[in-house]
Amino acid sequence: CVMLHLFAEARAHCAVVQEQITRVLLERLIVNRPHPWGLLITFIELVKNPRYEFWKKPFIHCTPEIQRLFDNVGQSCIGGLPKNRLLQTVVAGAAAGDSPLAPAHGQS
Repeated sequence: CVMLHLFAEARAHCAVVQEQITRVLLERLIVNRPHPWGLLITFIELVKNPRYEFWKKPFIHCTPEIQRLFDNVGQSCIGGLPKNRLLQTVVAGAAAGDSPLAPAHGQS
């Protein structure tokens, strides 16, 4: 996929490109279903494949709200998070006094 190739080739000097690619994919995933098949496959590959180091990107952790958003979308797409990400999310939410794994308002 061209998007994954661009994401992989945009190293630290082009972190803005990685953030923009992620933003576009995420915007399409947030809207109501059904999602295009290629969108789902691309996002799942991005978050699951260690080659992309998706969960280590600084824009994922810029605020607790953004981090929870990515965690929720990741759970929705791949049915769960890697154990270390899930633990980090739960600990961060407990420290903030809320439940980071709770669905957003209006979702069930």
